[in-house]
Amino acid sequence: MQAWLPSAFLPVGPKQANKIRVYPVDMQEIQALQSVHDILEHILKPLSNTQCQQRYKIVCADGNVRLCFPKLFCSLANHMENATLHSIASNCYPACITPTEKLGEHVETGYPIHRHANYRAAYMESDMSSLNVHGVKNIRNALWSVPNLNPPDLIQADILHNMLLGVLYHMMDCIQGFLEQHDCMNVFDHV
Repeated sequence: MQAWLPSAFLPVGPKQANKIRVYPVDMQEIQALQSVHDILEHILKPLSNTQCQQRYKIVCADGNVRLCFPKLFCSLANHMENATLHSIASNCYPACITPTEKLGEHVETGYPIHRHANYRAAYMESDMSSLNVHGVKNIRNALWSVPNLNPPDLIQADILHNMLLGVLYHMMDCIQGFLEQHDCMNVFDHV
């Protein structure tokens, strides 16, 4: 009945960590990001072995043995989580190479998608300039270890999060503005 299972829930580190003065901030950020990807690579390691590419025999709740082919399917994440997952700069779009000044604009023709195979080769050759051109950070991305995976295909819209941030907060601001405009804020004083 359920075709999915979460592989892990990762703890999220603090967004504002105290910086070590004698240790460059950019190095701290890169090593923290690499640590996240090292953990992800460990979690995703079963998806890269040959048995996973062929099949697993799994006993289901009904007692029948089924042949299963585990696959990484999608990831629900907001933009900053996608930036971490795809190891890109926060002002870049994780699916395609959109110029920073064009983010948020509608375009008729799409931009080219991120080619992670090229980024992996650039990382292996220590070609930081090629990575920097596309806003990719100089780390070993955990998604590169999963065969037959195109990382931009993982991106799915986090609709509930977007609704909370976009619609609900906007509605609350409109209601508060209406109440202030009509001097109705004192209604809540009696509650």
